[in-house]
Amino acid sequence: MTRSGALAAVAVLGIRTVARAAEAVRLGGVASDDMTPIVYGRASGIFGRAGLDVQLTKMSNGASVAAGILSGTFDFGKVTLSTLLEAHERGLPFTCVTPSIVYDRRSPYAAFIIAKDTSFTSGKDFNNQLIAVSGLGDIGSLGLRAWVEQHGGDPKSLRFVEVPLSAAGAAVNEHRVAAAETSQPALDAALGSGTVRALQALDAIAPTFLLAAWVTTAEFSAKHPDVVRAFCRAWAESATYTNAHHPETAALMAEFTGVPVELVQRMRRALAGIRLVPAQIQPVADAAFKYGVIKTPIPAHELIDANALAS
Repeated sequence: MTRSGALAAVAVLGIRTVARAAEAVRLGGVASDDMTPIVYGRASGIFGRAGLDVQLTKMSNGASVAAGILSGTFDFGKVTLSTLLEAHERGLPFTCVTPSIVYDRRSPYAAFIIAKDTSFTSGKDFNNQLIAVSGLGDIGSLGLRAWVEQHGGDPKSLRFVEVPLSAAGAAVNEHRVAAAETSQPALDAALGSGTVRALQALDAIAPTFLLAAWVTTAEFSAKHPDVVRAFCRAWAESATYTNAHHPETAALMAEFTGVPVELVQRMRRALAGIRLVPAQIQPVADAAFKYGVIKTPIPAHELIDANALAS
């Protein structure tokens, strides 16, 4: 975000900034709406008051974020829970410090879309069909497998192809795939076209669960416990505010993401988690094991950093 844009957002929100020396922390993440607590917390001075100078780099995908954490380019990074589970099984030293976005069936931020001119209603209708997901083995693929199985279909028969979330609508409308995973703001735009309908397949995992989280390495956490705890506290304070003030943060996030402010104001906004809850992690871990994304069961508590629990 530009300096002028940050100052404008601060003026709009009536935020008082704090000018004092702070420890630099380097963050990497994809520029989506679940970054709202970071962007607002930096602009408002919440992270500054916690003694942290947040330096944020926009990345194109979660794989590049994970690589940046391992290389030491980033101190903290935002990754999907499926990425975290696979990394943990491979022995990579990631440790989870705060939630990012939480899926809630009452206000779904992500869903699958299906062409309105198809008659798919049961799990069997999806047998042997080609499905678009943002990444092979991602949470979307787990959700659709679970939904198909719960509705009488064969989840092993599903075939998956990677398609960007922003291209999901076109893939479905052109009947290149039977269904496609997408999220806001692309989800709202696709539904607004009137040519597709939503399938909330992610509900099949659990009514509420963690979609993505902020992670660091075990080595960084051990060497900088105060930084990890300060980051967790600042995130919780900022996320508590932003969850309750979506209209007030729309302009800030429009500038950060490049999404028109009118669309940000209209779309369903991301629900930020406040603190890590093992019960929101375990359903995804269980689904990842059941459908072969990971080979061994992973207890949720193994993923959570001790300093996060102490914050």
